[in-house]
Amino acid sequence: MKALNSLIDHTILKPNATLKDVKRVCEEALEYKFRGVCVNPVWVPLVYDLLKGTGIKTVSVCDFPLGSSWTEIRKREANMAIDSGAREVDIVMCLGKFISGRDDEVLKDLKEIVETIHPDGALKVIIEAPLLSDDEIKRAALLVEKSGADFIKTGTGTKGPVTPHQIEIIKMACGLPIKAAGGIKDKEGAIYLIESGASIIGSSSGVKIVSG
Repeated sequence: MKALNSLIDHTILKPNATLKDVKRVCEEALEYKFRGVCVNPVWVPLVYDLLKGTGIKTVSVCDFPLGSSWTEIRKREANMAIDSGAREVDIVMCLGKFISGRDDEVLKDLKEIVETIHPDGALKVIIEAPLLSDDEIKRAALLVEKSGADFIKTGTGTKGPVTPHQIEIIKMACGLPIKAAGGIKDKEGAIYLIESGASIIGSSSGVKIVSG
């Protein structure tokens, strides 16, 4: 297993995060050599400037946390994040349409966003696994893989925690790298998720995780 710190996207997505908070998270990422820093779109230019040349990725979210906007707006937001310095975008799948069985519309939306940011950036698709049945998780994983996305992400962290079971279901269903996110607070939990098949850990508790 790679060093744990190199698998963590150190995250700050709370709506009341201040300039000082975002700078602190970047300083922590530099100190602990995390994989990336994940922020809301408004902070992408700042984070890119602070991390430029360090090898630490600037990661943004898109249509977060609901995933319910028009495709054109989602494309524009994702593209603006890439243009501002993000190398990866974590976008929420349109869950309402997916659960309604409108898979073709969900797939079309994701394909258009993939085409918008490739080859300059990578796309992670958030499926909000805590709200899905096992069969729905499998279906979502196959859909995300079919879209051409680069990663699948378990959840936004706003609808419940990630579990090793969710990771295992996704791992069996598709071959995409998995980003585990939601309620990951300690080293033991992070390692358990990686052993279950996760490739990336998304957490606002990165320092606590690597400090044990």
